[in-house]
Amino acid sequence: MIDSSAFFALAASLSWVFSQLFGHKPALYFGSLQFNRIRMIVASILLLAMIVISGNSLQVSSSALGWIILSGIIGVGLGDYFLFISMERLGPRRTGVLFAFNAPLAAFLAWLLLNEALTLNIIIAIIIGFFGIILAVIYGSLQANTHDWEKTKPPLWLGVGAGLLAAIGQAAGVLLLRPVMEQGTDPLQASLIRVVAAGIFLWAMFIFQKKKNKPWKMPPMSVNWHVIANGFFGLSFGLALFLKALETGQVAKVSMLVAISPVLMLPFIWFQTKKIPAIGAWIGAMLVVLSSWIIIQ
Repeated sequence: MIDSSAFFALAASLSWVFSQLFGHKPALYFGSLQFNRIRMIVASILLLAMIVISGNSLQVSSSALGWIILSGIIGVGLGDYFLFISMERLGPRRTGVLFAFNAPLAAFLAWLLLNEALTLNIIIAIIIGFFGIILAVIYGSLQANTHDWEKTKPPLWLGVGAGLLAAIGQAAGVLLLRPVMEQGTDPLQASLIRVVAAGIFLWAMFIFQKKKNKPWKMPPMSVNWHVIANGFFGLSFGLALFLKALETGQVAKVSMLVAISPVLMLPFIWFQTKKIPAIGAWIGAMLVVLSSWIIIQ
């Protein structure tokens, strides 16, 4: 029988698949940085509403507050900023596979800094997952597939580099949160603090932005509802599920279960583009899943 932490991690994985799919269109419309600023506001409102509906009071210990804020700036602020740069250039499927690298990285850091077990199985899983990522990026799509979700913008190294930086930010953010969640911090409240901290950080960056955004105009409804859906599945409901999993689950196991999102994404890509993803995409994603399966044994 699957334990509760694994269940919440799998649910978070599916939620983040929807987040990436709904995030592609507004990332192209607004640009990655401005989209992140907007989605932080949307997600904060959604999380606050969820807390009010649940009847919880806003109360977090002072010892946990600093770690949650730091985790928000690194994992959500910087991590998601690079995530959507990668999504703009590589599309949601390739970005999802690249982002999955945060799982073996988090497992390694948890062993190094939190004394979580890093067995031979976990080392093998890290190697398999890494090669899966390489396969999916290099052989990711059929040349005949020209759908927006499969187009890439050169230079390729910039999209790949941004995706890996997003994975590093996510792994570091998880590492900072694990001890806090283990103490019983409410997932919704921790999520709200993370998102607000990341939002303040990203809006503060506007001061140093040389190229200012174009004058504001109301986006079309097709973009607006994608922003709301992305904020819900990514930074509110999905993030709360992930933090709930971290309450009792080890960083390695939770992170690797969340890493199956590239495989969960493939049927959606297939449905949207009407074309079967190339064999390299399936092999690469399956290697990531194999990596996840080995780690949770």
